[in-house]
Amino acid sequence: MASPFAQIEAARAAAAAVLVDMGRLAEADMVARGQGDDFLEVRTALLAVQRASGRVALLERALHCYADPDFWDAEPCEAMLAYHDRGDVARAALRGRDGFAQHRD
Repeated sequence: MASPFAQIEAARAAAAAVLVDMGRLAEADMVARGQGDDFLEVRTALLAVQRASGRVALLERALHCYADPDFWDAEPCEAMLAYHDRGDVARAALRGRDGFAQHRD
């Protein structure tokens, strides 16, 4: 997940762009310089960035599960995690749940 600093920077950039589009250039400049974190536009953008960041982290975790060679390699075939998974980790991630943990417990 993106660091809190990266999240606020992304939120500031998004909010500043919105303010520019609205013609509120002085406020956009304040936000871009980090002086408007209490603005509704910044707070709203931060919430959106945090939610998107959490979703991306969940999807990346699922991809890492499938990218792990140990997930696919085992003898006999029934011993490999992929044999039992059948896409469960991916489906869980797409539903917003962490399906990775079920295979590593």
